[in-house]
Amino acid sequence: MNTNSQLLCAHSALLFAGLLGLGVFGLAGWLPPIRPAMDAVTLQQLFIENQTRIRLGASVLVAGAVLWWTFSAVVSVQLKRIEGRHPVLAYAQFLASSGTVIVLVTVGYLWLALAYRPANLEPSTMQLINDFCWMMFVGAWPPAVLQAIVIGVCVLKDKSAAPVYPRWVGFANLWIAFLFMPGALIPFFKSGPFAWDGVLAFWLVAVAFFGWILMLWSTTVRAIKAQAASPHPA
Repeated sequence: MNTNSQLLCAHSALLFAGLLGLGVFGLAGWLPPIRPAMDAVTLQQLFIENQTRIRLGASVLVAGAVLWWTFSAVVSVQLKRIEGRHPVLAYAQFLASSGTVIVLVTVGYLWLALAYRPANLEPSTMQLINDFCWMMFVGAWPPAVLQAIVIGVCVLKDKSAAPVYPRWVGFANLWIAFLFMPGALIPFFKSGPFAWDGVLAFWLVAVAFFGWILMLWSTTVRAIKAQAASPHPA
């Protein structure tokens, strides 16, 4: 059993969360996020004045985004223990994780492009691209929702005497999938709780997302160690 490789991939979840937070909220300084109602000229000035820190933040975001693949890979390995020879849910979980990675990498490079020559862009063009970035970063809910649902369903299917994940993890994933749903309303609001900087669309989703990572990380590490300690590790 490749215990060390699995643990390394499991711990990459913490690095992923740390780099995402450092890049967007720390280095770029977008906590709270840029307001959807900000006018185009003010937005352009923000990018001009913070050009270096935005480029650093977006670069860190892009570098950290791919770690969601390594973590999701080890989650799939553990889910395969539940499903056996035909692990369709394990594969679906990993494929869904790719959606999140692609979103984060795309958003990161678009922010890098905006910060590359911000003074040369038309303010309205910059505003359009920035709108696209925030709608994807906060509101691209389908991949994460699908991933959480698949994990939840798979965990709840485990009827063994020593389940890979505790049963509560399955229910928690289904609830978290529901908490991600406010992101679907972002395109319809420029202010209020459902705007991309709002209480429900951003703050609730952010808490749910980072809490989801911590929950999956801790329970996956526990599952790996339990597997290694088993007399017949699969």
